[in-house]
Amino acid sequence: MGISRIEQPEKKHFGYYVRVFWRGTQYAKFFSDKKYGGKEEALKAAEQHFDELDKQMPLDSPVGRMSVRNRSGIVGVSRTKSTRRGHEYEYWQAWWGSGDYRKSVKFSILKYGEEKAKQLAIEARRAWEREAEQGDDVLAL
Repeated sequence: MGISRIEQPEKKHFGYYVRVFWRGTQYAKFFSDKKYGGKEEALKAAEQHFDELDKQMPLDSPVGRMSVRNRSGIVGVSRTKSTRRGHEYEYWQAWWGSGDYRKSVKFSILKYGEEKAKQLAIEARRAWEREAEQGDDVLAL
């Protein structure tokens, strides 16, 4: 998806084709060299149109959206298993942030029990969300 150059001499078809696929629908428009007064002008018009579409159609980021696999009912809280030195550990984990600024905290099911570990993870995630809304240092938790 984006801007493609179209050159079909047999059809006398020259220009740029803008295509964007967003939320299940394809949006497309052709910018003819002839109609826009040349190759460069057609490209400028196509780029302007693409930029307008880009502003109107924000990326659908998976961040902040609940996965169908989510078993906690809370975005950013999951039940996880890991193996270290031959032993399997199960815990509830809360995470926040993105990219290089990701933080997480784990609560052992063995130590706290299933429900208490889950509740502690949910509370940690909600505390982060409250701090994020207030603009505090959201990674300090």
